[in-house]
Amino acid sequence: TGSLINYDNQYQWKGPHDVYIDVHEVKAIPNGNYMGFVWEYEEGPIPIGDWTNLYRGLGYAADGETIEFPWFGQAIVEWDENSNEVWRWNPFDHFSMDDFDLYGGTWWSAYFDGQYDWMHSNAFHFDSEESIIYFSSRHLSRVTKIDYPSGEVIWMIGMPAQFNTGENHICTELGFTWQHNVQLLDNGNILLFDNGNLSGLFGNSETSRVLEFKVVNNNYCEMVWEYVLPNYLHGPWMGSAQLLDNGNYLINTVGNGGHAIEVTPDQQIIWDADYNITPFNDPAGNYRSYRIPSIHPNAYSVIFDNYQTDESETGIYLSDNNLRLIILNESGYNQLYSYSMSDSEGWFDDISDEKILIEPYSSLELNFDASYNLETTNFYFNIEPIYHDYDQKDYSFSIYRNQILGDVNSDDTINVLDIVILVSIILGNIEETSNADVNLDGTINVLDIVTLINIILS
Repeated sequence: TGSLINYDNQYQWKGPHDVYIDVHEVKAIPNGNYMGFVWEYEEGPIPIGDWTNLYRGLGYAADGETIEFPWFGQAIVEWDENSNEVWRWNPFDHFSMDDFDLYGGTWWSAYFDGQYDWMHSNAFHFDSEESIIYFSSRHLSRVTKIDYPSGEVIWMIGMPAQFNTGENHICTELGFTWQHNVQLLDNGNILLFDNGNLSGLFGNSETSRVLEFKVVNNNYCEMVWEYVLPNYLHGPWMGSAQLLDNGNYLINTVGNGGHAIEVTPDQQIIWDADYNITPFNDPAGNYRSYRIPSIHPNAYSVIFDNYQTDESETGIYLSDNNLRLIILNESGYNQLYSYSMSDSEGWFDDISDEKILIEPYSSLELNFDASYNLETTNFYFNIEPIYHDYDQKDYSFSIYRNQILGDVNSDDTINVLDIVILVSIILGNIEETSNADVNLDGTINVLDIVTLINIILS
């Protein structure tokens, strides 16, 4: 099933327990829900081809017209945070079964599988700004732009009509076949990995490419960048492409044992990771590759100034009326945090769900002024990374007013008024204060007055 797992191997979300979610793509989308592929079945004909006699040997009419064989395609399904289905796009409602693969061997595979993998959809990109889904159907060599939530097909890009992929396509000159990893870039262009399995239909040898192109007015296309992989890196299965922040492209291919290469806009390979995958290893080990800023996006910490644990009660000791703390974003991502704070005695203004943004590997200092009314208060601080709420931190400890030795009346100065108050305490006229034991011998008597006088004179 589809799952969201954090870096501590804790499940944050799972798809419905009784629904198979296709392994090719499942994503969190900006509205807080999740989207993926679910197989949708419908009976259809067996087209006439070199495989016809095989099917007829099994008792099928296999005449291209009789509805007799199970076809399946990938429906796009949306689930809420509780794994309830809230939206579905069924390809059988929008694509014609007159469009199918005649050249890639899919009907030979269907003979052995007992069902026809009509679309083999492997990628989608959800664009929240335009409310659009870009949908890749590998076996149809097709990318479709779908309006969300209406489900209306805005355009389809595929091969020319003579190759059985439909008559209403735009940009057929792009010529990509059996593609992977369609995505919409921030600049509005579309980026994909063209596996090129059927590129021979266009008079070329089998080659894999990475294409970046722009669709203009939902009508025609402009090629922005094209990279033809060297023959030894041709990847007929899987593959991905990522536009990096430095303007280069990270390209993943299964060719020659599997490689991830970084290519400059002027077609130079400047970095090459050789996976050395042999036929005895899992060939799906490099389905896609991504370069990411850091492994642990939730890494952050909070430092409280003047927090003490030794030779005193554990807590914060304020030397003035300022509480200072530092929040460190220790990840390579911009992170948004929400924090709240309060205290038992009202030294600080209560704060609830205050939002702060901290850039990668950066910190932010927060300062809060205290208004004293007692010697100590119980302090509470909560902080939560908005996109990693499983890693919220809660703090609760005492804050102490760090008194000046001899400041009996706690006015932050030592003078004759402190002597007068200390005498009154010794005579029993007023209650003791925490600073009255000036010489720290455990009792309050005339020796404390002598000590206080020496402090003032010095």
